[in-house]
Parts: sequence; C-alpha cells; structure tokens
Amino acid sequence: MTKEKKTRQQKLQAIHEEIVAYLDGELDVEQIQRAEARLTSHPDYQRRLQQMQRAWDLLDTLPHAQVDESFSRSTIEMVAVSADEELQQVQMSAASRTRRTWLSGAGFTLTSAAAGFALALGLAPRANDGWLRDLPVIENVDVYLHADSVEFLQILHEEAIFDDEEVTHAG
Repeated sequence: MTKEKKTRQQKLQAIHEEIVAYLDGELDVEQIQRAEARLTSHPDYQRRLQQMQRAWDLLDTLPHAQVDESFSRSTIEMVAVSADEELQQVQMSAASRTRRTWLSGAGFTLTSAAAGFALALGLAPRANDGWLRDLPVIENVDVYLHADSVEFLQILHEEAIFDDEEVTHAG
C-alpha cells in the first residue's frame, strides 16, 4: 500500500468517525461548528452524512431485541474475564520487560568490566617483562661465570666465535 493511499484512508476514517460522533451527539460546540462548516463547503462530506443518516434511520425501524438479566450478567462476566486476562498479560509483559532491562544492564556491566580488565592488562607494565628481557643472560649464566671479565665476553661476541645455539646448549 502506497503512502498516499494510506494517508487517504486515514483521512476517510477520520471523516467517518467525525460524522458518527456528530450523528450520535458526542461532539462539543467547537467540534459541531467545524463539522457544520465542512457540511456547507464539501459536497462529499454532505453526501456521506446523508448516507449515514439514512442508515441510522433504518436502524431505528428495526425491532429492538429484549434481553433478560442473565444475558447482561453473562456479558458483564465475559468482559470481566477478558479484562482480567488482559491485565495478567500486561503484568507478565511488564515483568518480562523488567527482567530484560536487568539482564541487559548486567550484560553491559559484565562486558564493560571485561573490556576494562583487558585494557588494563594490556596497558599496565608487567612485572616479569624485565626477567623476559634478561632471559638469554639468565639461561647462560653458567657460561658467563667462567669468563674472567666483561671485556673478554665482548671480544668473544665481536669475533662471533660462539653462535647463539652453542652457548644455549652449553648451559
């Protein structure tokens, strides 16, 4: 359904409701004046009112049904049961909405806490970083203990006499 057609149907529905309210005497003074102004200026509005007035008149010619008190009582009971069921549905819906709100909040809180923990873990300096940086020296400390001086080790390193694998396996 196009937007234009939907808008036209809504206008027709509003006109219909206004005419029904006019015929039933449900409009206030201002609304009556507006309806009567439309009647004088819009022939389609007049035609619709006349059609509805004829339908109202025909309804008045129909015989009125006589109902007993049990019909009224059963109708009221059905309305009460229907209202009770509707109230229970509204209450269950509200409880469900509250539960969803709490669960959403808890999920958001947990997600935020996990993200904050991961961020703090990634940004905070770690205590073992120094040990990891010095791990090659620590692994070969036995080899270095036999050296007479640091200068001697530097000369060995510059001459590349030992490659990394030999030093690592020597310890």
